[in-house]
Amino acid sequence: MRYLIKKAKIITPDKSSQRKDILIDQGKIKEIARLIEDDKAQIIESKDLHVSIGFCDIGTQIGEPGFEERETVETIIQSALHGGYTCLAPFPNLDPVVDSKSTVKFIKNEFEGSAVSVHPVGSVSKHCDGKDISEMMDMHHHGAIAFSDGCKSIQNTGVLLRALQYTKSINSIVIQHPNDEALSTDTQVHEGFVSTSLGLAGNPMESELIMAKRDIDLAQYAETSICLHNISSAKTVELVKKARNKNEAIYASTTAMNLLHTDEDLETFDPIYKVQPPLRSKADRKALLKALANNTISFISSNHTPVELENKDLEFERSKQGASTLDTVFASLNSYMKNMDINLLVDKLAYGARQVLGLPIPTIATGEIADIVVFDPTSKWTVDQSNIYSKSKNNPYIGEELTGKVLAVFNNKKAIIHL
Repeated sequence: MRYLIKKAKIITPDKSSQRKDILIDQGKIKEIARLIEDDKAQIIESKDLHVSIGFCDIGTQIGEPGFEERETVETIIQSALHGGYTCLAPFPNLDPVVDSKSTVKFIKNEFEGSAVSVHPVGSVSKHCDGKDISEMMDMHHHGAIAFSDGCKSIQNTGVLLRALQYTKSINSIVIQHPNDEALSTDTQVHEGFVSTSLGLAGNPMESELIMAKRDIDLAQYAETSICLHNISSAKTVELVKKARNKNEAIYASTTAMNLLHTDEDLETFDPIYKVQPPLRSKADRKALLKALANNTISFISSNHTPVELENKDLEFERSKQGASTLDTVFASLNSYMKNMDINLLVDKLAYGARQVLGLPIPTIATGEIADIVVFDPTSKWTVDQSNIYSKSKNNPYIGEELTGKVLAVFNNKKAIIHL
């Protein structure tokens, strides 16, 4: 099948802004020119068409195996493509945990040939329990792209140090969410004025800061890299900034929701905003936004955490943390952050995660296999349950009109058209 993308602004790292036609034939970019005519091709056009390489996410919770009531292979693929993602590096928090070569191979086989390229993240510890190192070498040789205990922060200093030493020897990376569980267990929201006024147990930013400092110190001691995943506080941003001035291999990410919302959104006790890390203060949000622009934060994470209705639609204190955001990350960021340059947004959604993982960066050029997302940042659409493809519908934007729509995705010689 042939597809002709008309008058698209091609977003590349050099920030060029020329509009071109792009002809795709059998999954390859056949021609890029100012004007292409092909009466046999399906036309893709819109008022303000943009094209970039497909988005890439680290830490996606894919659900299957073990939690099919939340997400399945089919629904996560559809959700990712709807959101413009062609590449996922999912966390190992499944049942069974991805802690051996057989579970790595299972994940790779389940997604083989799909329009989404999936690179499993193997667990650092067996069963993600933080006690004993997993079969990291075996997993690496069978396709694990990186290592993490995912949504579980590694509390044991010795375990994390050994993991960092292993990843140094195989040129991989540990992805660690900094969170001191002694300070954060049984908390509900960010510790501050809102938590006090609502009478809820607060998660202090020190729970993140203390652990982030330990993690950075260990990476520097082991002379290797680390990615601090989903940081949320201004003090952690400052810590990472200073560390990166000494060592560029210290990376950090933040979540889309922490960029868009604060703890003030919780004043209505809506459990849809109950997430981990918690939504923090306006000052924290401001620091995160600044950190994107100065490259202290390398990429934006979807923090896609599907939760089945019976565990989410409860009183606030009993509701499970998490939001299924993969469908709407780009649209929500584009809608709420109207002053953000589109080149910066694409960099943090498409390039940053690939660079952290050491993945090849696709190029938009004649003769290359198409790994691209086609979107219109001015197109409006209303989010409802019918156009959220995640099996769990715990999406915070249902009922809202968002600006910015993914129109098509190309990857692995497959085309998914959302027109």
